[in-house]
Amino acid sequence: MLAQNYHVFQVAPDGHDSEEKSDFVSIEKTVADVTAWLKEKRVNCLDAVYGLSMGGGCAMCLIAERKIRVDKAIVDGGTAPYLYPKWICKLICVKDFLMVKLAYSNRKIMEAAFPPERFTQKGHDPIKEYGELMKYLKTYSNKIIWNVFWSANNYVMPEPASIVSTKMVFWYGEDEAHSRARDLKWAKAYFPDMAAKMIPKMEHGEFVLIYPEAFCQTAMEFLQ
Repeated sequence: MLAQNYHVFQVAPDGHDSEEKSDFVSIEKTVADVTAWLKEKRVNCLDAVYGLSMGGGCAMCLIAERKIRVDKAIVDGGTAPYLYPKWICKLICVKDFLMVKLAYSNRKIMEAAFPPERFTQKGHDPIKEYGELMKYLKTYSNKIIWNVFWSANNYVMPEPASIVSTKMVFWYGEDEAHSRARDLKWAKAYFPDMAAKMIPKMEHGEFVLIYPEAFCQTAMEFLQ
């Protein structure tokens, strides 16, 4: 839908394409790879970037490095680096790793965490979609899962914070407001001019995944 108005680049980080055997390393490497690819294609400016969750962290990292000029950015529930001691960060990562491994191995647990009646687009078959989802998630190696959670919450940003001209907004769903509060606080501290927008009655990632038409309309209102 966005491609009707923009030339869209969709990033598939290492380890996220089931047809390519690679391991995800870090947000920093993903941003470096994207930057190098864009430079190779002689793309030095982007009208906008959008990133969900870890992708939001990638977007903030890309903007902060200032190697590619970005005019506008939507950081959708973007993850922010922890400010805890490393041993606490490792304990959190172990917890996240075990929870994800359990969910990825048991469809009932996955459906309890993400109810099909809420996380299936209207007119789509939840049985088929969740079957394909579980099949895809099992392609993730232990290394990928660990690195994703470690990097999403421990990536390194330039210090001191870069002064950027990018017009930025941090989206978060009303139903995830509590869990995203720390991320939003960090993002606004690092990017003082960043705005915040609450999406009513939405959980993490629900808006873009389940309501693409409304998502695109809201995004276009900001981008234009």
